[in-house]
Amino acid sequence: MRIAIIITVLFISQLAPAQSTYPDSLLNLLDQNPDDSLRFRINQNLALHYFNRDRRKTFVFNEEALEIARKNNKMLDIAICLSTKGYLLNKEDRYGEALKCYIYGFRLAENPASERQAWTTPLNADSHRYRMQVLAGLHHEFGLMMRSTNNNKEAIRQFRICLQYLDKALPTSHNSALMNIGAVYLDMKVLDSAMFYLRKAIANKHMAYRPTMYKYTGDVFFLQGNIDSARHYYHKGNDMAKKLTSLSQLITNQLGLAKTFLAEKNQDSSLFYAGSFMERFKELHGNPVKDINISNAYELLYRAYQLSDLQDSTLKYLQLAFIARDSISESKIRNLTQYQNITFEEQIRLEELEKEKLRTQSRIRTYSLLAGLVFILIVAFILFRNARQKHKANSTLKNTLKNLKATQAQLIQSEKMASLGELTAGIAHEIQNPLNFVNNFSEVNNELLDELQDELKAGNVVDAIEISNDIKENGLKINHHGKRADAIVKGMLQHSRASSGIKEPTDLNALADEYLRLSFHGLRAKDKSLPGRQAGFNADFKTEFDADLPKIEVIPQDIGRVLLNLINNAFYAVSEKAKLEKDEYKPEVVVSTKKLNDSIEIRVKDNGNGVPDSVKDKIFQPFFTTKPTGEGTGLGLSMSYEIITKGHGGRLLFETLTKPGHSEEIAGTAFIITLPLNQSV
Repeated sequence: MRIAIIITVLFISQLAPAQSTYPDSLLNLLDQNPDDSLRFRINQNLALHYFNRDRRKTFVFNEEALEIARKNNKMLDIAICLSTKGYLLNKEDRYGEALKCYIYGFRLAENPASERQAWTTPLNADSHRYRMQVLAGLHHEFGLMMRSTNNNKEAIRQFRICLQYLDKALPTSHNSALMNIGAVYLDMKVLDSAMFYLRKAIANKHMAYRPTMYKYTGDVFFLQGNIDSARHYYHKGNDMAKKLTSLSQLITNQLGLAKTFLAEKNQDSSLFYAGSFMERFKELHGNPVKDINISNAYELLYRAYQLSDLQDSTLKYLQLAFIARDSISESKIRNLTQYQNITFEEQIRLEELEKEKLRTQSRIRTYSLLAGLVFILIVAFILFRNARQKHKANSTLKNTLKNLKATQAQLIQSEKMASLGELTAGIAHEIQNPLNFVNNFSEVNNELLDELQDELKAGNVVDAIEISNDIKENGLKINHHGKRADAIVKGMLQHSRASSGIKEPTDLNALADEYLRLSFHGLRAKDKSLPGRQAGFNADFKTEFDADLPKIEVIPQDIGRVLLNLINNAFYAVSEKAKLEKDEYKPEVVVSTKKLNDSIEIRVKDNGNGVPDSVKDKIFQPFFTTKPTGEGTGLGLSMSYEIITKGHGGRLLFETLTKPGHSEEIAGTAFIITLPLNQSV
């Protein structure tokens, strides 16, 4: 049972009439209009009673207890109710509302004065240690929400803070926090760490969450490919959940069992557990299990019927799975968007605005009472003040919009200059080649000039003419390579300037080839410069250009930035995979162009780890990045998307590549730029 709920367990069932059930007894007590203290305790116990039976009722009774605690200013009790409310909102993916509960709950529980303002402190218990226990529960529940929103590092940090508070709190079990740390590492696919914490949790001997611990342990073995061990732990969890009559823990273990039999293509057993999972899921009613939904049931049945080659049933449950998953995904995206728009700073700002609103309303009421006889003048004054505030607000909004636009322009230019800085080594490498030719041919010409003078002195006109022709030819080569170096420098200067917004005919093959080589040499030099590197970055790269590709009207600086960003990302992806797989893996990046019927396609393909499903919907969002802190701004792909779609009327898409014949095995990623052909010249 949850930490915050355990805190509030009050043994008042003996107060109920003997002939009634436990909840009826508590409801009868409420009808007798007891004092607020007893009403609070009764509602808390009703919330606890329905916690594993009907969480909708838990929500209602917890809300009633929260209002009573607020009315009596019981700060610590308010924090406990907010922790429970946040937990229930998180179960329903209402992250923004849950975050508000935790922010306010932390503020109350962190105040030492709250120790004297609680009904729930156990008799003869140390009030300070009890407050530490409430804080532990808040951090635990906040960690669960961080896990739900894929903020895995923050989730682990919150669970560890919970353990620190539990060391200072009243005696209680640590196994829930330990188990959830293991669960987060499982989400991150860090299986050794996941197993370490799950074993620590199981060793704790506390029974409440043991079926879930077995389930997560089975998941670790399943991901390691050890199906027999995974099934062993799923069976243990299944049996333990039956003993504890915990439907939610039973259904998660049956999901695991169904997965093992599907993996082994066992038709009968997979169909049995898939059907059992569906029946148990229907029994949940008002008690949803986090990340377990009807689409899981439909998908299991679809896969089980597919093994049995029952095409009608397969198609039926496949369609149901798709419909359910789309509906659930849309709801979760909306809730995540709401959550991402709420921060601690925003919450504080909203509270300050609310306080200012209350103060303004108080002044208005005072003015109204004092100036009742001059009502018309007061109305005129209020209208005048509102108009002035609107004018001031409009001025503030204009200034804010102006500052935001200036900041946006600075960010874009900073991103551009940062990418240019990363290419410094690549530029140097590309310029060095023509400069070497210039130097070499210059030295040869000097030697030929000496020979020319000797021949002229000797009167050998024919040989002298032949030598002069060689000098002339070398001069042409010097001129050619000098122009090549000049073009590279001009291209980089053009890249560093703010976009002119003027489209011009551009050879996309040449542009892509230039940025591919600059990116490769720049990243290779940067990798070698890092301390502790024994061998620099290396990868195969090649081009597959359409020789008949026409020139097209584009803004070359902008398209160059897009290509540079995509190529850098591709090299980064294969570099990260190479660190893990070492000699078994040959990194490769391919840039190709192709003329289609009404468009031109540029494709940047790598054989890295691919894009995780969890981030596919967010990959083009500003400031979103999967790179470690300090290695990415999160602006590259979002700006690239804007340049292609809004600046050039094209499309920027990506697809996850799979190995031929292995549709579930990822073989890399391809980003595809499509530009309309009506821009060609």
